[in-house]
Amino acid sequence: MRRETRSAKPGRGAAKPSIKAFVFVPRFVCPGDILLTRVPLNLLDTSTFNSTAIQAATGAPFSHAALCIEPGLLIEAIGTGVCRLALGQTGARSNKNVKLLRLNLDVPNGPVFAQRAADFGHQYLSRGYSISGAVGARISALRKGRGDLFCSELVARAYMEAGCPLLTGKSPGELAPGDILKSDVLRDVTKLALVPVTLDRPLAFYLDDGSHFERPVHWEVKTKLEILGSEPVRRELEAVGRDPESFFELEKVLRASTSPNLDVAVHSELVRRSFEQEYRQRSASSIGVQEPADVFKSEFSTRFQPPEEELKACNAETLRFLILDTESSIVSFQNDIHSRTEDIQKWRSYRTDANKKTFKYFETMQVELLRISERMLALFKQQEQLLKGEEARRTSPGA
Repeated sequence: MRRETRSAKPGRGAAKPSIKAFVFVPRFVCPGDILLTRVPLNLLDTSTFNSTAIQAATGAPFSHAALCIEPGLLIEAIGTGVCRLALGQTGARSNKNVKLLRLNLDVPNGPVFAQRAADFGHQYLSRGYSISGAVGARISALRKGRGDLFCSELVARAYMEAGCPLLTGKSPGELAPGDILKSDVLRDVTKLALVPVTLDRPLAFYLDDGSHFERPVHWEVKTKLEILGSEPVRRELEAVGRDPESFFELEKVLRASTSPNLDVAVHSELVRRSFEQEYRQRSASSIGVQEPADVFKSEFSTRFQPPEEELKACNAETLRFLILDTESSIVSFQNDIHSRTEDIQKWRSYRTDANKKTFKYFETMQVELLRISERMLALFKQQEQLLKGEEARRTSPGA
């Protein structure tokens, strides 16, 4: 789905957890919060080299920054562009490799500025990423070209446009991830949201691991950028005198378009790439099924009904993590439902003869996936009730 999550069903080894990690509690990560991360250098793993190169070139202890746009949901500029990042699937191997920052309490109208920054962050989705820009925050000759963003620039620009610059005297393009630590308007709230856990299986994604685990949204962003840059679409954009830098901005152009030629070009590129079919298949895979409709089958729902003996076998720490993990999934799918519903309504309200092919294409796809998200939310709520019931049983008198 758009917000990837996984079932927190305890396995047979749940009674003997051995993998230690740190996870963020999504409801404690608020709009406007800034997440800084780094990947320790491993000479045997080339995927760690980019992080180390950015740290070395910028002289900063962190190499990556992300911005929270909704509780538990962030956006980040990575190799495939600007993508969503749901905290429900992520953690860190060491708490030294992550830091969560929030506006100081003494910043006038701080919550308002934080929400504005989150709102501005939405417009950067599906923009390109610039590794040269990330390193070039210190080396002007390597500054990126038009349209591309690097991670700390994304965060700094959102706050600048919100009316609350993070550092005076520097443009967003000059800020490296580590520079954000020097901001006088931010405070460290990592301990408020990050909790240690012991698991019986690895997390799906580690913020401080160099492995390039491609989540479904990465493919989505890359494909949309390819469509934006395709020859037929660029030709029609030139004909109407527009030059959008992201797919988000391309949709805005389609809303105002009076000629169907651009709509036909975009729709044809979507169909040529089998975008809907690939999106559906990747969405299904992200929740462990062959087809999205499989979530309505009875055998799938049993994943969210851990047997009583398995629940009793969980130690207190594992049970608490399973509850937090389930709550994370609930937040993710609540966000997902809200986002898909808004998108569907937007495409319907802006539909005209000049954009109906593209907007109808996206609407049809999202209506089906909205039903899947609603089903997943119901299943995770069911699982949460079972897990909390076991926790309450243990704390009741005479347990």
